[in-house]
Amino acid sequence: MTAFLWKFQYRLSGLQSASSEPLLAIAIVTLAVGLFVWLGGLGRRKTMFALVGAYCGLTCAIPVSGLNILLAVALAGLGAMLAMKLQDTFLTLICSIFAAVYGFSILIRPYFDTSDELIVIVRQLTIGVPYYNWPMLLFLIAVPFVASASFRWGTSALLCSAAGAAVVLAGVVMLLVRSGISAAGFISTKRRVFLGVFLAVTILGAVVQMLLLPKLCSSFAAAKETVMAKIKRAKKDKHDDDKSLPTPKATAWRTA
Repeated sequence: MTAFLWKFQYRLSGLQSASSEPLLAIAIVTLAVGLFVWLGGLGRRKTMFALVGAYCGLTCAIPVSGLNILLAVALAGLGAMLAMKLQDTFLTLICSIFAAVYGFSILIRPYFDTSDELIVIVRQLTIGVPYYNWPMLLFLIAVPFVASASFRWGTSALLCSAAGAAVVLAGVVMLLVRSGISAAGFISTKRRVFLGVFLAVTILGAVVQMLLLPKLCSSFAAAKETVMAKIKRAKKDKHDDDKSLPTPKATAWRTA
């Protein structure tokens, strides 16, 4: 994942060399979106999933295609639509893919060389990799789905918090690149510290969501019901007033 961060920073450096103002605006918007998602969208889940999907699409587009605006917009739109359709399942799927990539880089990747021929790589994968590493990799891939099925609300809060923390990290990296600081280099040298901070922020966001979000949603729902009841009452009173008014008498007009 460090290589991905380096590539992401390299693409941002290209945007920074062109002009620093767009990068600053994008960083501020990214930080705001990250905080919104970190708090579970404050109950506005469709909006939250649309933003998460759009940023996932952009995250895939920037390292692959650089500053190809059309491809970035297309992938952002596709990600937003997919996230709004799948919602919690989208976050679970993203988490499972991340676990697969990260687990593969640790459990499988050290045992073969990509510069060898295909038959040699297959031989290294089948013989060189310890047999118990494959079940461990499958376990990592399956954990998000099992957790989501068993503890839906808690898992959703945890994944939303992690997604928000990742988006905030992207915004911080943008600000550091704009200031000429290498965030990828710092994270590479302090990887354990970074992972600890990221985990703590993720847990904090999940706890805040589980404690604060239900109360906020209940308050918003009660306030909405009160407003709708007042509007309905006002319409009914107006209708009753219109009925109580005397009906104008019909006037017959006669021509000379």
